[in-house]
Amino acid sequence: MRRIALFLSLALFLAAAPAKKPAPAPKPAPESKPEAKALEFPNNEAGRHAAAWFEAFNKGDEAMRKYIQAHVAPSALARRTVQDRMDIYHDMKDERGRVTPLSIESFTESNVKAIARGERGGRFAITFRCEEEAPHGLLGLQVEDLPPEEGTPEGIEEGGYSQAPVGPRMREAQVAAALRAYVDSLARADAFSGAILLARGNRVLERRAYGLASRRYGTLNRPDTKFNLGSINKAFTKVAIQQLAAQGKLSLDDTIDKYVPDYPREAASKITIRMLLDHRGGVPDFFGPKFQNADRTQLRSISDWVQFIRYMPLRFEPGTREEYSNGGYILLGAVIEKASGMDYYDYVRRNIYEPAGMKDTDSYQQDDPVRNVAEGYTKSAGRGTDSRWRDAAPMHPWRGSPAGGGYSTVDDLFRFAQALRSGTLGARGEAGMAIAGGSPGTNAMLMMQGDWTLVVLSNLDPPAAERVGTKSGAWLRRAGASSGGANHRISARPLGAEVHSAREEKPASTVLPAGGAVVPMAWAGHLASVEVTLNGQGPFRFAIDTGAAGCLRIDEAVARKLGLPVVGEARVGDPSGKNMKTAEIVAVDSLAAGGARFAGLTATT
Repeated sequence: MRRIALFLSLALFLAAAPAKKPAPAPKPAPESKPEAKALEFPNNEAGRHAAAWFEAFNKGDEAMRKYIQAHVAPSALARRTVQDRMDIYHDMKDERGRVTPLSIESFTESNVKAIARGERGGRFAITFRCEEEAPHGLLGLQVEDLPPEEGTPEGIEEGGYSQAPVGPRMREAQVAAALRAYVDSLARADAFSGAILLARGNRVLERRAYGLASRRYGTLNRPDTKFNLGSINKAFTKVAIQQLAAQGKLSLDDTIDKYVPDYPREAASKITIRMLLDHRGGVPDFFGPKFQNADRTQLRSISDWVQFIRYMPLRFEPGTREEYSNGGYILLGAVIEKASGMDYYDYVRRNIYEPAGMKDTDSYQQDDPVRNVAEGYTKSAGRGTDSRWRDAAPMHPWRGSPAGGGYSTVDDLFRFAQALRSGTLGARGEAGMAIAGGSPGTNAMLMMQGDWTLVVLSNLDPPAAERVGTKSGAWLRRAGASSGGANHRISARPLGAEVHSAREEKPASTVLPAGGAVVPMAWAGHLASVEVTLNGQGPFRFAIDTGAAGCLRIDEAVARKLGLPVVGEARVGDPSGKNMKTAEIVAVDSLAAGGARFAGLTATT
């Protein structure tokens, strides 16, 4: 059960009359601090790849180039060149500075997930994905930004590192100009072809296109050109599941044998919908030799896809670890069809695209007569020194699926972002999110930071769009944008990216007046109390209990009066931990106090 806690902080400033300063005492000699023990990496090939990466990252260009040549598997280098990987390294180094590994979260013979900290602020998880078979060459990295440690004051990271943006504050016009200049330079170097959109609130600050939609016919990309989204379609699939759960048509903890009878029951009876959403179901990725040798024209419906993956053995026991899975999202598409009684493609059109006003978004088949669609171009098929752009269509599915491969425009993805913020599609308050998708000839990303939205779509290989997002994220922070309790973050991968839930114990969004919030206080017995409104109604009096572990608790009678929906149960007790009882958890759309507003809360009764 996800819990969202409300934290109310009180500051007390004390002043004293100046006194005569005594003579300064001699400073004691500084105590020598023991050197921090170096992190111990797993004693296997994946661990050696990880340890060597951190060392090379901090040493610089020459060391990183040698690392790539020595550690990255030849099959991965064929998809993304050494120079492409160096470009990603430069962007990451500019963003984070030196990096320090903090801990190992999980590892197997072919994967290591480490938690690290950047010199310029912020923790992140980095997963090293290696070949299953010896010699276990490195296939790629997956980087996920993490929230600050619980209890860490805002703006300060573990070890005293500042979370503040590096560099002077930027104005809107400066952010737009920096973005435009950066993408212009990439386009001149034939490193970007596509479209971008930058907006703040409802105001579009930049909207332009670069490069060619068709190199065969010399057709230019336009701002309204439709681009392949890669794995961004997973966000639509996830929203659809959340809608059906809110309607009571499924439970996230249901096993999928209830919805996908064509999938082997032995596995389906162990895999829950929640596991598939979180890539913990053990369902394999379907990209590989089987897909490359398949007749792609026969993979048009969700049923076709289920038949394609049904006999692939599970990668691991469901729920025991996390591993990216396109196959898992295929099964979520089948769950949507069963729970809704509708074809998957019809469901997302009617319940996501249409309410959001996304008129140019769909999963087209490759032989559909659709106008203004960008063709994808890749260098992944090249050999040796051949660096020509090639048509990527033979490497793509015939039709987009719940896992990815649909088409959209920068305008439609902006509409999707605004629909998430407004609650048009269901739960609202997405203050921070970053999702990306990529495959040969396709790279797309959608970033939401505070009231800023950035959409970058490209018809070239990754990291064409991802590098723009990485660079722009730092500018947005300097412009005052923050994740504001973001519950999604970017996860870049060679064949796509996913939406991750950070499960933060915070409101979904927080709005504070520029000058701060002034909240009059009274006393209720030994506790301070304030007046608040709940879902626009009230005022109600709330006591502030500093021993309440930051949890919001609402009188049961008030919850009934407001009709707050029950979303779960929790065991609660007094501060001693005794006198435990079962309490209902209710959803609160908004709580306002003294000009401050918190949205997307849950509370116990």
